[in-house]
Amino acid sequence: MTQPPTTPGPDEPSGDAGFAPPSGPGPGAPGEPFGPPPGPIPPVPPVPQYGGHYDPSQAYVVYQAAPTGGYGVPAAGQQAGFDPLISPDYSGWWQRGLAIFRGAWQQLLALQFVGLFAGLVVAIPEALYGTKAIDKFIRTADAAEPGTMPDLSPLLGVFAVAIGALVASTLVAAAVTVAGNHIAVSVAAGQPPRLGAALGLAVRRCLPLWGWQVLASLIMIVGFCACVLPGIYLYAVFLVLPAVVTFERGGAGIGRCFQLFHRDFGSAIARVATIAGLLFAVGVIAYVIGQVIEVAFPSDTPVVPDGTRVAGVATATTAAVIARVLVSGLLSAGVRTLTDVLVVTAYADMRARHEPLSTATLAAEIGITPTPRSEWVAPPA
Repeated sequence: MTQPPTTPGPDEPSGDAGFAPPSGPGPGAPGEPFGPPPGPIPPVPPVPQYGGHYDPSQAYVVYQAAPTGGYGVPAAGQQAGFDPLISPDYSGWWQRGLAIFRGAWQQLLALQFVGLFAGLVVAIPEALYGTKAIDKFIRTADAAEPGTMPDLSPLLGVFAVAIGALVASTLVAAAVTVAGNHIAVSVAAGQPPRLGAALGLAVRRCLPLWGWQVLASLIMIVGFCACVLPGIYLYAVFLVLPAVVTFERGGAGIGRCFQLFHRDFGSAIARVATIAGLLFAVGVIAYVIGQVIEVAFPSDTPVVPDGTRVAGVATATTAAVIARVLVSGLLSAGVRTLTDVLVVTAYADMRARHEPLSTATLAAEIGITPTPRSEWVAPPA
């Protein structure tokens, strides 16, 4: 309703000098000097705090993430209700991964070195044994009489030792991955990373993860045998399998990976391709360095019983084998310090697009209590 114009009083300025509201009570209720509002006031949307559910499909307002205590991730320029693990886009996913990595790289690197040492204890003897056994097989095969079957026992021994080393190394890798997931979520939840608690979770979940990885590997082998592209697709789908087994119970595994991967295919493939690209690049670097090591350390040519050397056949020296395994392990441990964190954040993004999720939920699923002091709030005016 339009109110009739009023004539300014003796103490009020004219319209040319501007308008100042009266200081006394107006026609409204007591305590309302300007009268009732002209219409209903629209409700102010609540600002979700850390720990609430986050919908990555909704638009967001830029806020500054300022943790007030604990080990909160020091990110800036995020939205209201910022979640340290869940992001609305690719850039947010990458920044969250780097922020968590910077907050826990020392513990993650120490964990990777523990796994590297355990792996080297298995890998170096297996590689040395395989080199010597193959050298023995070459000698006996060249010295055998024409038309006779050479002794295959050295090759069978190599196969048996390789299977045992593979089982042991994959169990260690599964335990390291689960422990790394625990550390990443601890930092995101505002808790100091603790290797003891992380290794405790790894002991409980490494066997289930190892079993699911064996099944996934068999499926990928079938895919690569059928055609290369199905194998690559299956590898992309199963990349988040360690996170699925770490955080979820009740038989979540292969089917859950497909469910999460296809919920938002575009965002999932972008994150998975980045992680796979990092691993592939480091693998290429390790291969090139291995070739350089082969050139730097001259190979041994097997000698048959009559004292002659087998032409065109060479086996690596002990120094070359150890150097190649050590370099490959160091590079793999270094890149997995980052990629394991990126897998956790990618899993959180995929799952948040499928169901309500927050960092507090993921933390509770592995027995971590987020610190209430580590809240992500708007910047001061």
